[in-house]
Amino acid sequence: MHHMLRSYGMRIIILLNGLIKRDGHVCYCQGCQTYLGRAGFTNYNYPEDWYLFRVNVSVPPGRSIAEIANKWKLCFHGTEINRLESILRLSLRTPGDNDLYGNVINTLPWHIQTDNAPDGFDTERIFLSPSIRYASCDTYSLPYFYKSQRSRWTYRVKVVLMVHIRPGSYDVSPSTAGSNIDPNYPDATIEWATNETESVVVMGVLVKFERYQCIGHLEGFHCAMF
Repeated sequence: MHHMLRSYGMRIIILLNGLIKRDGHVCYCQGCQTYLGRAGFTNYNYPEDWYLFRVNVSVPPGRSIAEIANKWKLCFHGTEINRLESILRLSLRTPGDNDLYGNVINTLPWHIQTDNAPDGFDTERIFLSPSIRYASCDTYSLPYFYKSQRSRWTYRVKVVLMVHIRPGSYDVSPSTAGSNIDPNYPDATIEWATNETESVVVMGVLVKFERYQCIGHLEGFHCAMF
């Protein structure tokens, strides 16, 4: 697994040239956490079995890395691999803004839309969570598949951003992705949302592999975890 992570990690570093640091990355598998401890995380938000790629942080005007790392709240944002470059170059943006390529960022079709949103629910915000389990559910972190040329196994891959958000800049709201996703967090407070883009700073990219045995076409997600 470590060899595959390093190999896949180099692909990400090359793909996101200048955005991902070339060192300082951290593996949070069960074997490594014995040596690493849980510095910077609580027992509730520790990213067990994830691999962290550190990024070149874009610091908002008037802020410092020390302030963001020590005083802002740690949270997570689920995303897709094909959105990474735009997010890391421009930071997280709200629906209605343009991405790196000039395309309008739309609310994903399986998310709550403006025309069917509950009263008072603003869909044009950045959604985050203090729970990595919640941020990595399929609603927010769309899985994709990677076949290792060395092991010949197919892996289900998830991508989640490690984010720090300024206290007081976000609202806390109930889950919109289901119930009991993470027993460490009440459903009533598991989702955070903000429209203040300069109050959200991406600190790293977390990647997780789950080994799968394909029993059909990957495009249809007809796979079974092995």
